[in-house]
Amino acid sequence: MASGVLPYDNDDHFNNNTKNPDANSYCPNNNPFLSFGGRQWWINYHWSQQTGTYADEPFKSIFDPKIIEKVGDAVRLWIRRPTQSNQPWRTSELVLANKLGWGRYLVTARVDGGGSFSDLDPNAVFGAFTYQYSEAPPSNGPNIHREIDALEVLRGGNSNAQFTLQPYDYSNPHPWNPFTIPPNTPVITIVLDWVLEGGVERGAYFALFLGDYSLDTLPPIQSGFQFWAPGHKGFAKLIPDHTDTSCERFHINLWLMHGAAPAREQSVLLTRFQYKTLP
Repeated sequence: MASGVLPYDNDDHFNNNTKNPDANSYCPNNNPFLSFGGRQWWINYHWSQQTGTYADEPFKSIFDPKIIEKVGDAVRLWIRRPTQSNQPWRTSELVLANKLGWGRYLVTARVDGGGSFSDLDPNAVFGAFTYQYSEAPPSNGPNIHREIDALEVLRGGNSNAQFTLQPYDYSNPHPWNPFTIPPNTPVITIVLDWVLEGGVERGAYFALFLGDYSLDTLPPIQSGFQFWAPGHKGFAKLIPDHTDTSCERFHINLWLMHGAAPAREQSVLLTRFQYKTLP
């Protein structure tokens, strides 16, 4: 048993939400999915019978499926004011319905309103990552939720973005690569290569490009504005595996650290999601 609660690699959370009329009542037209990038995305991931779409620490916010907007082929994620003064702010998250596993993941995103990713509110976090709701078996290693943070845009001491493996505090130095997205960066392209090298060794390669790129136009990922290969930095044991029973999915979200209110509402337009298998 994982922490005495769920069996390892248990995927009941998916069915409990997507096939539950109570959960789906929080979604537009009672539909827990929307289409983006040619795939289906789950929008009520944080729902529970006890708290609805409210999620506690570190979020302390309502993950509200009804504020996620479909804009043509794109999707807009929002951080929005509460509808009542005594409520927490509302935030948003997409979770890929498919479990794709090894391969190249690409996300292109734009800050709305002529803004820049360098100017995202200090309390806001924009993230793209893999995550498994239940724990992985011990054979996976210390990264029990198979979490690979392909990018987190958030304010740090001398940075505003980072690549990370989990658990963050597993070692010193920590398994992260902080950096600063420069001013006047309205569009970014996130790339994660999660691979099984030689059929044996797990590998992860992170890249951030400033601008709009697709799989067809992407330069070599080592030439990105930022590039990180944590397996070559001593963190190979934190790169998770992917198996026939693992249930990690790719997430994209926009939320508030500890629910702290931003100066104003925030929004990010997701313009592209692409995936391909790698040799």
